[in-house]
Amino acid sequence: MHRPSNVDEKEILEPIIDFLCDEVASDMPLLWPIHPRTQQRLKDFGLWEKVSGTKDLILMHPIGYHEMLRLNMDASIMLTDSGGLQEECTVLGTPCLTLRWNTERPITLREHGGASVLVGNNIKRIRDEYRNTLSQQRKPVRPELWDGGTAGRCLEAILRKG
Repeated sequence: MHRPSNVDEKEILEPIIDFLCDEVASDMPLLWPIHPRTQQRLKDFGLWEKVSGTKDLILMHPIGYHEMLRLNMDASIMLTDSGGLQEECTVLGTPCLTLRWNTERPITLREHGGASVLVGNNIKRIRDEYRNTLSQQRKPVRPELWDGGTAGRCLEAILRKG
């Protein structure tokens, strides 16, 4: 979680933090590779002590792609505002709550066969979808055109126009 819409206002960030600390971390261990921007906002808003002191919330430094992929493979659920993680959750079948109101990756949404649900930063919606999503079966999906052939299709289209 790093987008300004989620972390730049205390009135939005604090309820999300309360939900993560008080509800998610009491259900299961919560691993959080924290973005430096988010860490700074937590400190600025006086929320760092709550986050760093929450039992079963494990704060991590930012991690690389392969490490994140490995965590995603074993995750029960992903809460993120990252578009890339939406895609990886779809392929791996990891149930995903996307803390955004829209996405440039609609194929990743559950309603289109993906693994993600848009929940924005509304705590009631996040909580409801979190509870609902925990009961979802993991269902890996490779969308139709995610076959590694995009570059070839692009080249063909360019050559046809030329």
